[in-house]
Amino acid sequence: MIARHLRLAATAIAATVFATQAAATPLSTQQILHEFNAVVLTDVNSQSHVDGRTWVGGTATGGDYAQHVNDMPASSYAGLTVMGNAREVKVNAGGAVIGGNLNGASINAGSGVIYGDVRNSNLNGAAWIGGSLSASNTNGGRVAARDSAMQANADAAHSTDFSASLGALSASLSQMAGTGSTVTFNGYGKATFNAVANASGVAVFNLIDAGVFKASEFEFNLGDATTVILNASDDSATIGANFLGGSAQTLGSKLIWNFRNATSIVTNAQFGGAILAPSARLTNNQNIEGGVFVKSLDQRGELHLQAFDGSLHPIPEPASGALLLAGLLMLALTRRRTS
Repeated sequence: MIARHLRLAATAIAATVFATQAAATPLSTQQILHEFNAVVLTDVNSQSHVDGRTWVGGTATGGDYAQHVNDMPASSYAGLTVMGNAREVKVNAGGAVIGGNLNGASINAGSGVIYGDVRNSNLNGAAWIGGSLSASNTNGGRVAARDSAMQANADAAHSTDFSASLGALSASLSQMAGTGSTVTFNGYGKATFNAVANASGVAVFNLIDAGVFKASEFEFNLGDATTVILNASDDSATIGANFLGGSAQTLGSKLIWNFRNATSIVTNAQFGGAILAPSARLTNNQNIEGGVFVKSLDQRGELHLQAFDGSLHPIPEPASGALLLAGLLMLALTRRRTS
């Protein structure tokens, strides 16, 4: 009992440091969409892999992360950042920052910063561990103090209020006026997206009650558009359309599907583009060519790295006060989960 209380005390102290250490510069929304393959505001349950960088605001169970290190955009964030506990995760590049406990995991490349306990895990780079270590291999050594790379990852982990930033982005995009872009349907279940770009190369589709997600095929005529915003009003969406002509892959870095109101999204076919749905649980039964920025994720297909390279409509970035509040809330959450 005494040992357990000591471990809890150590975890609480580590969590306090995690929430109050020096803050790095917050990311802009453009940077978030470019640097991350996945940002999940609460929990992830994964049976597949993510090519690029991932940030998880709650817990992470399963998954294979940061598989394509040479394609990942530069960032101060680790390959995998989890603000709560992580279990049975595998990190292939960029190291990891774990705000709670780590169990049954492998960090194959890069350093580890783990604020809680580590059990049944393989840490092949140097590791700073705030709690206890048991039944684990620390092949890179357990260090008493974080080096500069570890500290940069740790500082970055909590520097951006992802919930506020993604929520503000989604709200802002949903208010954008259409640019004259239209969707046409034929009698065989094909929806054709005909983009009209503004002077900045941005095309906006406002898909209000358009029935787009009932289509079985998607075709895209982008013209001069270099960024395409597709605003959906649906409370939920089940998407099984085939992206014709390999467009899921060729357009994945240019499309943003903005589900402002959705609480549930299911993809049943290969999907292309970034999914922005800060209030939704996403279940992807097939691969996604692009980033996912959602409330929670049930990952069953792969997330392929298509770093967003378009241009976002300017929106105000969240104030520093929101970041402080987010840090305090995360501290309370971490304490609760490790007790």
